[in-house]
Amino acid sequence: MEQILTTENQTDREDLLTPEFLRKVEQLSIVAKRVFPGQMRGERRSTKRGASVEFADYRNYAVGDDFRRVDWNVYARLEKLFMKLFVEEEDLHVYILLDTSRSMNFGSPRKLLYAKRIAAALSYIALANLDRVGLASLSGSSAMTLSQKRGKQSAFSVFEWLKSVQCSGDTHLADSLRDFSLRTRQPGVVMVISDFFDTDYQKGISALLSRNFEVTLLHVLDQEEVEPSTVGDLLLIDSETAERREITITQTLLKKYKARVAEFCGGIESFATRCGCNYVRVTNQSSFEDLILSYLRQRGMLK
Repeated sequence: MEQILTTENQTDREDLLTPEFLRKVEQLSIVAKRVFPGQMRGERRSTKRGASVEFADYRNYAVGDDFRRVDWNVYARLEKLFMKLFVEEEDLHVYILLDTSRSMNFGSPRKLLYAKRIAAALSYIALANLDRVGLASLSGSSAMTLSQKRGKQSAFSVFEWLKSVQCSGDTHLADSLRDFSLRTRQPGVVMVISDFFDTDYQKGISALLSRNFEVTLLHVLDQEEVEPSTVGDLLLIDSETAERREITITQTLLKKYKARVAEFCGGIESFATRCGCNYVRVTNQSSFEDLILSYLRQRGMLK
């Protein structure tokens, strides 16, 4: 009997995150391997020297310097003026880039819904830590961005924006990521959430790295894509190109398919490792709470 595999447009009717879950993640923070310059006082170590309570270094006095920052104890010993420098705490820029091409419309729950929940959780964690949060949906060759937000009071607008995002267009990660990197002046931590069904994704990630972003790849797949349960005569319909192909699924073919999936995922992970990016692969059947509260903490991406 012939079966047809396709997906339908669905509406995300449920809230992305519950109040109970938000309380659980409120004390978490996003880990940055490098120090990035910020714009406002926050809770991050800055590359600048300011006037916080944590001592950083000394420098020689220059005419016009504030005498209140002179270390008079050192002057009493050396009879020379030295200025005390302190670490200034600033906000981190966190960018969450969501693949919204039509291939993300597949699955139960949809890959896009699962990806939205990840984006919402990471956004809230960053906002609770006074980081600056920017979001973008990647579809076609461009990135549609939401203006940067700061503070927990911005969480509602972020969640509403995420709920409004729908799948459309083909996957062109190379072009859309390049578009984002060229239009974003302030470097920071970038989280790319995608199924990475684009053979040129490496060019897009390289564009981010060339602009000094710290990149994490969050690879979201449907369980059926990893472990197909259907066999027999099928009509496959490509969700992005609408291309149709008749195929007979046998156990031998399934074995070859699973080997190709492992090769596909392994290639992305190897690329991430070579480039110094974080890489996490999950399916939409994975426990979302375990992913955020446990696994990402174990991987050192959250603390």
